[in-house]
Amino acid sequence: MTAVSNSVLLRGGHVLVFDKEKKATFSVLDVLVEGTVISKVGHHIPARPETKIIDASGKIVCPGFVDTHRHLWQSHLRTSVANQTLLEYCGHLLFGRALFYKPHDVYLAQLGAAAEAIHCGVTTVLDHSHIQLSEEHIQQCIRASIDSGLRSIYCFAPYGLPESINPLRFSDKPNELHQRQLHQFYKLSNQVPLGNLQNDGRVTLGLGYDGIEYRPVEDTKKLLEFAHDRGLPITFHDCRRHGMSAMKFLRENNLLSDTMVLSHFTFPLEEDFEAAKRHGVGISSTPESEMQMGHGWPEAFPAMRHGCKTGLGVDSSAICSGDLFSAMRMCLQMQRARDNHELACRNKIPKQLQATVDQVLYMATLGGAEAIHRESEIGSIGVGKRADIILISTDSPCMVAAGDPAAALVLHASPSDVEHVIINGEVVKENGKLLRVDWSTLKHELRENMKELEESYKSADWSRNTDEMVDAWKMTDKLE
Repeated sequence: MTAVSNSVLLRGGHVLVFDKEKKATFSVLDVLVEGTVISKVGHHIPARPETKIIDASGKIVCPGFVDTHRHLWQSHLRTSVANQTLLEYCGHLLFGRALFYKPHDVYLAQLGAAAEAIHCGVTTVLDHSHIQLSEEHIQQCIRASIDSGLRSIYCFAPYGLPESINPLRFSDKPNELHQRQLHQFYKLSNQVPLGNLQNDGRVTLGLGYDGIEYRPVEDTKKLLEFAHDRGLPITFHDCRRHGMSAMKFLRENNLLSDTMVLSHFTFPLEEDFEAAKRHGVGISSTPESEMQMGHGWPEAFPAMRHGCKTGLGVDSSAICSGDLFSAMRMCLQMQRARDNHELACRNKIPKQLQATVDQVLYMATLGGAEAIHRESEIGSIGVGKRADIILISTDSPCMVAAGDPAAALVLHASPSDVEHVIINGEVVKENGKLLRVDWSTLKHELRENMKELEESYKSADWSRNTDEMVDAWKMTDKLE
């Protein structure tokens, strides 16, 4: 594991801090990192001789972005589902290409995804990991996350993946498969640290749990209580239109808790918003994938307006870009269009915009930390917080002379503007270069590995696989 510098001083940057009204401020300040935490924020902080000094003058000093929902292992399939619906994604990728992944393939895919996240200024990911093909696949996912330097919550997700394709065949003993996977989850819950001794606490365990509507209530209650009692975040896909209505099930069975995160949360009822707020449930919106996959309108702003803990996510780099700049931009402008359309339907013209850059920037930082129940540790720059910090250059043609740093971050910045990334006090990207991974080597390995994977499934008929999946799910009459 790379040694962490004892202390780092960020000198004279425009430091993002939110006030009580969630308005972004950018005072020129120094930030001192000692060990893994932020020890001082102020003016003219003195540095010890051994302190690493980074000149942040003219730069934006921002809390690392928090991604509240991503399937890291899927980055290796980038662009493969660019023109596909959720059903096609399931038939081609989740219940298709995933079956061909060997443990080393998963390691490379996970490592590449984590490197992408860090490159883009994402320092924390809630990783909903549902490629549970074997215990070795699971360990390689965790190992890659540790090796990358990313902070992540590895949400082990029991999942009934098929046994074969062409023809598509699922296990004829799904309950036994589910119990075997839960046994692996319980084993992981006893690992301290998770994965291996190289884990300095950045990679922790959570639970991803789907299909709760189809399992005995008492069994589900027992599992959720186990995770809750250990402070493990529990995340669910919540897409009412696609038959994944976790909120409805949890609400009706009095199972909601303040360790839960609902991803997507589309087509919510008023009582769903109220329940999420009352129980402290986090809401994760992934605007790019939600609009493509037919989930429904992204509900980030409505959730925030109802007082819910709300964050953003990428979902899958197989579908869309792996940075939260794009997610912020998409989320903001979509909501503005939605608000303006509602006015237009009443023959009204907007006097002012209701959705602001400050609000969506909050979602990508402290709001995201709140949504995954880690706001006491990450999401803002303050004394005692974990030192997860990014420095954004304002020198590019896209960023120069920007008068409003918040607007610049949301509407103009891109991953190429992320100059430095610090996670847990360790500089993992410096002057635009990744330090934890040898990118020149890794990119070659990823390309070669992709060729091998493509060769392994070149004879697969993905359309047939999707059709057979639709038949198995009895959804033919719903398609158009």
